Order: sequence, then C-alpha cells, then structure tokens
Amino acid sequence: MSTQQNKQTVLDFFERFSAGDATNALTYLGEDVIWQSMGIKGDPPVSGKMDKNGIADLIKMVKTAIPKGLELTPVGWTAEGDRVAAEFISYGELTNSRIYNNPYHFLFQFSEGKIVYIKEYMDTLHVKSIFVD
Repeated sequence: MSTQQNKQTVLDFFERFSAGDATNALTYLGEDVIWQSMGIKGDPPVSGKMDKNGIADLIKMVKTAIPKGLELTPVGWTAEGDRVAAEFISYGELTNSRIYNNPYHFLFQFSEGKIVYIKEYMDTLHVKSIFVD
C-alpha cells in the first residue's frame, strides 16, 4: 500500500472510532493488532496494551462517555513505507459536561493494508482529570 493509502486508512479508522462504530472501525485493523497507550498501566485506565477486543471496548467506552462523538482532527503527518506518524487534537463533550480536549501523537504500523500496531502518546493527566477524578 502507498503511504497516502495508509494515511487514508488512519483517517477512515478514526472516523468510525469517533462515531462509536466499533464494528466498522475494527475492519481497518489486523487480527493480531496491538494498541499501546503510553503511561503507567491502568493510570489512566486506557494506559497499557490492548488487543482487538480491548480496542472494541475502548470505542464503546468513548461512545458512552461522549455520545455526540469524539472529534479527532489531524494536525501533522509523517509517512514512510509501512509506518505513519500522526498528530491529532481531540475534542468531545462528556455526559458530565466536562470537555475532553487532548493532543495525541500516534505511530501506526501497517501490514497488507491493515493497521497492525498503534503506539499512542497523550496527556494522561488530562485523561485522568476528565474521565476519572
């Protein structure tokens, strides 16, 4: 796949993720995908590694907490071969009236047109203060 196709796959995946559409979001992922969210495991709860089932659970949790959808806006890209690095900014209004607005850096690795690895960096203190405290 071309780097442009890989970038489009990331956009398509996040479009479905943002809408809370786990079924279709998962179609962009390889069967053995791993999503590694950097931070102390379990603090916030999304830190650590997730398999495909864990990713589905994350999408459902985000949909429940942010029923109007989580906006993920790309602000920068670097793509080479089977890897795409992307910066995003999120925005979402939680059911508790809090605003979730977090910067991210993702590294995606592809195999045969599917995302097989995601490494995520974000402001974990913001996640904890909005979703946990």
